[in-house]
Amino acid sequence: MTLRDGKLLGGIGAILLLIPYLDLVGFILVLIGLKFISDEVKRPSIFNNALYAVILGIIGLGIIAISGFSIIGSLFINIFALLFTAILIAVGAVILILGMWFFRRALDETGDTFNQSYFKTAGLLFFIGAILAITIIGFIVTFILFLIAAIFLILAFFSLPDQYTPPAQPAPTP
Repeated sequence: MTLRDGKLLGGIGAILLLIPYLDLVGFILVLIGLKFISDEVKRPSIFNNALYAVILGIIGLGIIAISGFSIIGSLFINIFALLFTAILIAVGAVILILGMWFFRRALDETGDTFNQSYFKTAGLLFFIGAILAITIIGFIVTFILFLIAAIFLILAFFSLPDQYTPPAQPAPTP
């Protein structure tokens, strides 16, 4: 696969991030696009960081989903069950924030590789949105930040060149 394929898959995935119920497919396409880019530029840490983000995201969302179901039961049991549920939600939120930190690292390295600031801006906005998501007001702000970040990600992928030319190495001095 080529850089052009990664650019196309990542760009389409970023567009799908804007569409409810297709955002998961979009994130998978972004991950595949980053894999192609990572292979093309020979920087495996780009894909590795994105993969860590996905794994942590799945774990974090799973913990929060489980705690969401247990919150209903804990209302009828006792205060200790409610406290345990709150701790689960906090742990899930921290794991999600950590996952977004890895995603930001992947986008930062991609931006550094291509001297492309859109990737870095998208990564920063996703990360800030993840942090703000744990507050009540943050849900609305997070939604807006994620939309803006997805737009920056679309611009970033479609601004990539079709071919990668590594930077020239300076000639060794005798």
